[in-house]
Amino acid sequence: MEKQLSISQVREELGTLVDEVQYENSKYIILRHGKPAVAVVPLHVYEAWKSNRERLFGMIERMQAAAGDMDPDEAMALVLEAQQAVRAEHRERGPG
Repeated sequence: MEKQLSISQVREELGTLVDEVQYENSKYIILRHGKPAVAVVPLHVYEAWKSNRERLFGMIERMQAAAGDMDPDEAMALVLEAQQAVRAEHRERGPG
């Protein structure tokens, strides 16, 4: 579960926040005017997100190239299938 802090709390506790994220894998939602504005997550979480995003878009590009004149609904079904495969792989690997 993410912890929530206001921007003013972040200013006061930045060192502690960074230590908790880096060493304890804590996750924070930073609030601006009481509403979620940004997330602070451990670097490995961010890097995994970037890697998964790149792989997903790579799959989409390969499917688009292979689809040629395929019906758009059929192509979308393939995209969703690829997305589910990536998510299943991520679940199997677990966090980090």
